[in-house]
Amino acid sequence: MQTALAFPEGCTKLELSLASPMLNAKLFVESIFATLLVFAVLWIFSVFPYDIKFLNPIKLLMKDFKYTDIYYSKLADRDKPINTEIVLVNIGNLDRGGIAAAMYGLQQAGPAVIGVDIMFYSQRDSLSDLLLKEELSRPNVVVTNILHPQDDPPSVVNSHDYFGDLNYAYANLVAGDSLNSTIRSIMPFFDEGGYYAEAFTSKILQTYDEGAFEDLSSRSNKVETINYYGTYEQFVSYEAEEIIFGEFIPETISGKIVLLGYMGNFVGDASILEDFKYTPLNHEVVGKSIPDMHGLTIHANILTMYLYRQYIDMMPEVQSVLLDFVICYVHVVMFMFMFVRFHLWYHVFAKLLQFLTSILLIYIMFYFYEIHHYKINATLILITVLISVDVLYLYESLAVIMYKRFGLISYFIKH
Repeated sequence: MQTALAFPEGCTKLELSLASPMLNAKLFVESIFATLLVFAVLWIFSVFPYDIKFLNPIKLLMKDFKYTDIYYSKLADRDKPINTEIVLVNIGNLDRGGIAAAMYGLQQAGPAVIGVDIMFYSQRDSLSDLLLKEELSRPNVVVTNILHPQDDPPSVVNSHDYFGDLNYAYANLVAGDSLNSTIRSIMPFFDEGGYYAEAFTSKILQTYDEGAFEDLSSRSNKVETINYYGTYEQFVSYEAEEIIFGEFIPETISGKIVLLGYMGNFVGDASILEDFKYTPLNHEVVGKSIPDMHGLTIHANILTMYLYRQYIDMMPEVQSVLLDFVICYVHVVMFMFMFVRFHLWYHVFAKLLQFLTSILLIYIMFYFYEIHHYKINATLILITVLISVDVLYLYESLAVIMYKRFGLISYFIKH
């Protein structure tokens, strides 16, 4: 004997099917709208003008954090062999006469190129300036200046005119605020509005290794992500006084790149923050305490990347956004199903899935970054997956409102 199924008054079989907390078309369709809501909420958080405590972690992550910071800070190999092609020389507290003497001593050892990361804005002692001018004017010396690309037309700030038309190249590093932001990128060339200039490291590379310079130029990237090799300990280093008094091994300088600049009172000194920058190697990944690397060492890392052809290739922005949307959508489908099917345990299951997803994603990103030098923007992916769990509560509220006002049946609505 068959028993007829009785449906609640005013409710059709189709409506019951749509309201069923199982996998169906409505789940997959509504997950698209829920995913769009996740991105909308994320955008609101990113542009919210006021300082609200619960928004601060999200805004901080979006503003100055990249998952590669974790790689460099916690996972990267810090026992790499010393790069003997680049020599760091710290001027410490030397005056101009001492800097000139150090450069003279370096030239006696026959370096391929000397990069001078120092600005001389005014004239001082006549004899010291004369000696310094002679050393700065040598053909294998590259001297830094400061590029102002925002000017119309672009302009540069050089050392004092007394030193003449030196072999200048801009020392700018890419950062929103070079004093407080993490240095992750370099602009190898500037070519806009008919104005062309080369970065300090690019011009040094051209002098030292023409083939490597051509490879850099052929990439045609306006900005390159810096693949950090290590701290000053991964490079040969001297104090300028050691050069002046001949307390060095000439073979370590002959035919090599020498970078001359300020690295504190002594190499490794972290007590003075002059020309000290934040880098991804900082031990504090979020909310950094103090800067961790002098500009001279950052230039050494950039040159190492160029010489070893260890470039970081970036996933195109369009592909990155599409990948983020797909991953977020897949998780929203699972979260929405859990929300309706296992509402009592929703947060437990969702948080567990978030944790597993985060571990898997970070592992995949690190694998591509370390092995293939390919960077995927995982920060946005992780943030959208993390906030989607709570955004579903907002979506449920909107679904209830739409049902009460317009009678629209949602996956969340049990008729």
